[in-house]
Amino acid sequence: MKLDLIIVLRAEDFRLELQQDGRMLDLQTAKYYHDLSDVLITNLDKLLKRNNIDVKSLKSYKIHSDLGQDSTSYKIIAAFVAGIQI
Repeated sequence: MKLDLIIVLRAEDFRLELQQDGRMLDLQTAKYYHDLSDVLITNLDKLLKRNNIDVKSLKSYKIHSDLGQDSTSYKIIAAFVAGIQI
């Protein structure tokens, strides 16, 4: 089963989408302030547990951001994804 993680980042919130073959299976949204990394980890964990999926089942990711790749929030998300080795 090929699962993709789509992360949509906006100024005060983000959306995590779990997709299979381009079709959305589930969605998790959350607001963040100065705690993006903690909120990101917690919400990804919720999404995966709710769907009985291990993080190793994620095969790829995409980050869509209104903030640009130079923003600190984008860099935090990119580092997080690299850390879980998708």
